[in-house]
Amino acid sequence: MHLSVVIPTFNRAGLLGRTIPALMRQETGDFTYEVIFVSNGSSDATETVLTEAAIEYQGRLRYFSIAPTGGPSAPRNVGIRAAAGEVVVILDDDVLPDPALLRAHAEFHRAHPDRQCATIGELYVPADMMDDPISLFHTFPYDEVRGLDVLSYLHFWTCNVSFKREFMLECGMFDESFLYYEDILCGYRLAESGMSLHFAPKARGQHLHQLKSSGVPAKAVFTGRWLFAFLQKVPDPAAMERFGVLSRDLPFGLLARRVLGRLAFRLADNAIILGSLRLAGATGNKRGRLTDLYYEMIFRHHLLAGYYQAKREARRRQTGAGLAQPWIDRGES
Repeated sequence: MHLSVVIPTFNRAGLLGRTIPALMRQETGDFTYEVIFVSNGSSDATETVLTEAAIEYQGRLRYFSIAPTGGPSAPRNVGIRAAAGEVVVILDDDVLPDPALLRAHAEFHRAHPDRQCATIGELYVPADMMDDPISLFHTFPYDEVRGLDVLSYLHFWTCNVSFKREFMLECGMFDESFLYYEDILCGYRLAESGMSLHFAPKARGQHLHQLKSSGVPAKAVFTGRWLFAFLQKVPDPAAMERFGVLSRDLPFGLLARRVLGRLAFRLADNAIILGSLRLAGATGNKRGRLTDLYYEMIFRHHLLAGYYQAKREARRRQTGAGLAQPWIDRGES
């Protein structure tokens, strides 16, 4: 079996010095692999780092450069089309893989040879980053998938996922007009074609996310706007339930609880409460319950603002959600 690891990257020159050696030292057993980076208009030394790596690891690492698109869909599509492996593993560029990550993906596909079978691996925040208050946003709810036989398309998290290349080429690929939730949208399309998504907990890696506290508001607005766009494409009650959207399609009891929760949040979301949290130390450098509460409130406030801003704009245009340039600000370094 031959695997192709596809990694879209943007301005990660400093981080690539850690991730590339880890990618090149993967345990292989009886499978082979290649690594394909696609630089999405990087303006730092990323392409210099990749050029040197392609020479050092000739035949095992390739890279491509494309004009900046603001999102990972286009570079992923470039990498998938260029891949030589029958199985494609997609990782984010801030993932430091454990030595057995690729072996776990290979073992899954050997045990599940059907073309529609795919799997997500697991990412974890390293101990030295757990004290960072913004690590709140770096984790995924893996506990909800442990023990499940088949996962939902809502779990198609492309920070660490693998699938059969031909199945993706024929039934999926990433919508290049979407800058966020493009992975769940792709998973939705694949599920419509019969994708069977599973969880491979041994395919592990560290998540070295680069979000800073100052970028949380912009990240939340960005997320909220694209959530609205996503739900115009996928008006699925399951998605609305997962993302906390108010909708008449929800069961009455859930909708009532959600309305009450929204009202409670509106009452608590004010300058006095936020100021009190700051005075109590919620903006400190060490993560705790206060920092979690504070940043959850900040994020939710701006996510709702972005969502309803996009909704108002869509109503004015009456042409759908629309994808405007300001949506590119992810709030990340």
